[in-house]
Amino acid sequence: MTDSTDDQQDRIDAEAAEWVIRLGGGKLTPEEKRVFATWRSASSLHEAAFQRASSLWSDLDVGSREKKARHRRTATHVTSAGIAGLFVLGLGIGTGWVEPGRWLADYTTPVGEIRTVHLADGSMAVMDSHTALSVRYTASERRIVLIGGEAYFTVAPVTVDERRPFVVESAGGTSTALGTEFMVAREGTGVDTTVTEHSVRVATRDVGTLHRSVIVEEGQSVHYGRDGTLGTPVSVPAASMTAWRNGQLVFDNATLSDVIGRLNHYRRGRIMLMSSGLGARRVSGVFSCTDTDGAVMAITRQLALRSVSVGGLATVIY
Repeated sequence: MTDSTDDQQDRIDAEAAEWVIRLGGGKLTPEEKRVFATWRSASSLHEAAFQRASSLWSDLDVGSREKKARHRRTATHVTSAGIAGLFVLGLGIGTGWVEPGRWLADYTTPVGEIRTVHLADGSMAVMDSHTALSVRYTASERRIVLIGGEAYFTVAPVTVDERRPFVVESAGGTSTALGTEFMVAREGTGVDTTVTEHSVRVATRDVGTLHRSVIVEEGQSVHYGRDGTLGTPVSVPAASMTAWRNGQLVFDNATLSDVIGRLNHYRRGRIMLMSSGLGARRVSGVFSCTDTDGAVMAITRQLALRSVSVGGLATVIY
């Protein structure tokens, strides 16, 4: 039986990754050099995969053994540290790690921390990893601004003594509580509001004017974009989506790319795929928010893949 095209490419990518790792780990024996040269010249697919793998390792400052030898010099150590620092900063800006708005927030969580905040009106906000929010209570409303990340709100209800509506603002839209419990998550493409108890009115605005709103019922979620577009509420596994409050990440037949994106939310180093084709693989399981390395081990076992960590900056799955 021959490999499918995807399986063949995954195998070649894995072999290329192993060669790059071995080349970076020390001097090859004459026999290893011969085997490597044979493998590399056997197919243009091998050469292309090796070039991709070498490029990735080079970008992570862990390229060939010649580069590692140069790193032994003090001056190059300094340069490498600077490059690594810029690399980490670049990742931060690209993934939302570095957000100037966080500096002015009332409450923040660092990467990997989950925190519960008790608000003045008796409401509570459970803040996920790397989340920032500000509290803007006035005489007419209880407004929370979600600057980044996600938070789960348990709202003190409107009573005779507390008539102010509870509103969560984020990325140009608002989620107004019509019940007691819901989650708001701000991501790169916009905002998702997920309701676990009663309902929420979600509204978007165009040039400062509210122009559309929907009621999101218990067990539903809705997405709105930064441009004011508002989707239709859909049924979701709300309990699984909010399991992070208890330190768990629950996946049921999720794509590997989505799982990695979620795991990266809880760690400073990045998890990456050597081959983009791996992202479509499916993953099911329950993992700990505080043990993402353990999650990677479990996932690679489940999918018969391998992983390697690079200098604390990245973990590559291949």
